Amino acid sequence: MNVTKPRMARDRKNVDTPLRCPICEGALVNTVIRDIGGVTADIIWQMHAGECPEHGWFQAEIVSRPPREIFPVDRPFGIARRMEIDGEEIFSFPTVWNFEPPQAARQRVDPFEPRFWRVQRSLRR
Repeated sequence: MNVTKPRMARDRKNVDTPLRCPICEGALVNTVIRDIGGVTADIIWQMHAGECPEHGWFQAEIVSRPPREIFPVDRPFGIARRMEIDGEEIFSFPTVWNFEPPQAARQRVDPFEPRFWRVQRSLRR
């Protein structure tokens, strides 16, 4: 007898996520969190995606740390899309976490802490 294990839901839809629109900082709709799995029991590996009604779809990946970048995409977990803001092509939006000093980045942090998911505004003109 061949018994298969029930599949765990990989995607959770319309759930809360710290991901916000990197342009207007608004809450996203149609959110999806995909659990990718982990290398070990204490490593979280997820993709977060959501849609800004005005600016389109965005996604970010976390691997036990807040995301370093937020990417504009054509659909959840799709390909990166080209954006132009004030005449400048944007392929990703670096987050505050990307600029943490090395000693702070090595500390254990909550990967879902919203302040680390914010876009580093000083890079934008």
